[in-house]
Amino acid sequence: MTSPPGKTRSVRGGQFRVHDRKNVRLRALVTHIEAGWQRHVGLANVGLGGACILIDETVHVGDRVTLSFVAPTLWDPLVLRAKVVWTRQGTPGTLTKMGEPGRCGVAFEHRTPQAVLALFELIGTVAYDA
Repeated sequence: MTSPPGKTRSVRGGQFRVHDRKNVRLRALVTHIEAGWQRHVGLANVGLGGACILIDETVHVGDRVTLSFVAPTLWDPLVLRAKVVWTRQGTPGTLTKMGEPGRCGVAFEHRTPQAVLALFELIGTVAYDA
């Protein structure tokens, strides 16, 4: 299968991603919209389409969350809405059998072109620093 010009396809579990992700060591604040909790989490990777979050809280596929990043190119934190699309979790507050927190994947729901540009600049900065 070939990718359209300008698009990158990566494979994970038989599914294709249109936008590649960069491995990162970033922190973000996740807010669960329905449950009302907030947690500081680590990110394993991030791309224009979504991110993989290291989390020790229970989330379910379909949950709506927001991620807040401190971006070096912005005055205020970058806040993005997202939907949980997959999870791999242990018991809340504990580590998985692999010795790390649970993980979940989120797909960003971009609301404005400015937010997409800010995320693009954040990813570019992180890739440059790595």
